[in-house]
Order: sequence, then C-alpha cells, then structure tokens
Amino acid sequence: MTHSHWLESTRGYIALGMLDEAWKTLDSVPDESRDHPDFRKQRIVILLNRKDYEGAFEHSKKLIAGHPNDHEGYIQAAYSLHELGRSDEARECLQTGPDSMREEPLYFYNLGCYDLSVGNTDAAVAWLKRSFEMNPRLLPQALEDPDLSAIHEVLKEEKA
Repeated sequence: MTHSHWLESTRGYIALGMLDEAWKTLDSVPDESRDHPDFRKQRIVILLNRKDYEGAFEHSKKLIAGHPNDHEGYIQAAYSLHELGRSDEARECLQTGPDSMREEPLYFYNLGCYDLSVGNTDAAVAWLKRSFEMNPRLLPQALEDPDLSAIHEVLKEEKA
C-alpha cells in the first residue's frame, strides 16, 4: 500500500466518522512507514476523536521524539494535556516546541486557552490578542469557544 493510498483512505474514513476503519487502515501500514509523521498524526486524530487524550498524548510524544521540528506533535500533546486537566503542563509542552512555532497564530491562541484555564487572565488575553493580530479569523472562533467563555466580553471589545 503506497503512502498516499493509506493516508487518503485514513483521512476519508475519519471524515466520515468511521474511526474503526481508519484505525484498521493504519494497522495495515508496513512497519517501515509507521514512523512517518503522517502515520503518527492520523493515529493522534483518531484518538482525539475518540476522546482518548491519554493515548493521543502518548502518540504525540512519539511524533515529537521522531520529528522534533513538526509543530503538530507539540500542539496535539499540549491539547491532550489540557483536556486531561493538566493545563500548566500543556503550556510548558507547547513552549518547548521549535522557535518556528511562534510564527503560527494557533500557538498563541492555545497559550491563551491554557493560561485562562489556570487563572492567568491577563496573560490569556494578551496571547489571544496576538493570535488575532496574526489571523483575524480567530476572533469569531474565540467568541464561540467554550474554553474562553470567561473572557468573551473582553474579547468582544476586540471585535468593536
């Protein structure tokens, strides 16, 4: 099975909500392709969809170990930690990523979410404002994000 075949099949199954089939497709991938970042990323997506945050975190750590410059490993590991109620660790994990992550608005958006969840409201607002400066389309998303409900009113002032 070629790389593009299993990757497209897996993505298709995930899009249709057929997570067991997606997992089985990945199970059929040859051993030599299992360290490919796309393989790891698809495993993580499936685990996140199943709300298996511990499993997603473990696979994210493998992605980071094998591909330390791939931003997604840090983003997904941090998100998993946050969902496990370990937001301080999530923030630390995200900040250990490569410097190039600081060019991504999602990096700052997630820091905002994690800081807010541990009570650092001022820092959260500052991180979020930075993400909105980089990508204004994140502001409407933030106004719908339940993780940010405590500061929705403050964020609405950004929209005005």
